[in-house]
Amino acid sequence: MKSPLCILHLEDDPNDVTLVQSTLEAGGIPCTIHCVQTRDDFAAALKKGGIDLILSDFSLPAFDGLSALKIAHARCPDVPFILVSGILGEERAIDALKSGATDYVLKQRLSRLVPAVRRAMKEVEERVKRKLAERTRDEYSRKLQMLSRRLAKTQETERRRLTGELHNKIGQVLTVAQLNLHALLQSQGKKSPAPRVKESLEVVVRIQMVSTLALNLRGKSPVAADLNRI
Repeated sequence: MKSPLCILHLEDDPNDVTLVQSTLEAGGIPCTIHCVQTRDDFAAALKKGGIDLILSDFSLPAFDGLSALKIAHARCPDVPFILVSGILGEERAIDALKSGATDYVLKQRLSRLVPAVRRAMKEVEERVKRKLAERTRDEYSRKLQMLSRRLAKTQETERRRLTGELHNKIGQVLTVAQLNLHALLQSQGKKSPAPRVKESLEVVVRIQMVSTLALNLRGKSPVAADLNRI
């Protein structure tokens, strides 16, 4: 828990302000208290910021605790709001909790104030930890998605490179086969074409092997289909 706590106290009785501060400090909670009594001063203090905890009386001459609660929730929803009042009945207390109050303490039972404040500030710390964990998880997820996209892009680039190399290799092999076949045609009647025929057959086998590799990399593509017809 932060020390000292910066507390905004909505209270019109200076004696009660002093009693609340002494109770907190006696309970091991050092604090600085800024006391206000009106709506305008309360709103101005919220706007200024730097508040760790709000304590509020339920009823004041020109303002009230539930109205203060609504304003606080609209402007700083993460700051705990504890009602400290001497006239807070059970029904009003329930309404205040339903409206978002963190807790309530009767002035006649200020011994509950220190535990209530400790509990409220612990909830704040846990909420901060949860938000930090969520941000860390979201950041990790974002980085993982980015890495996955980069990996997919790298794999696609490598696949295209290998496919291009295979395509070039096929072209070279087909050129050799074409030259050999032309030589066979020109050598008819001069000498036996058997060696060149054998070489051409080996070339065809190599084409089939390369075609299979290309098919595995690219799937049924037009190039692979053409090779299967060779």
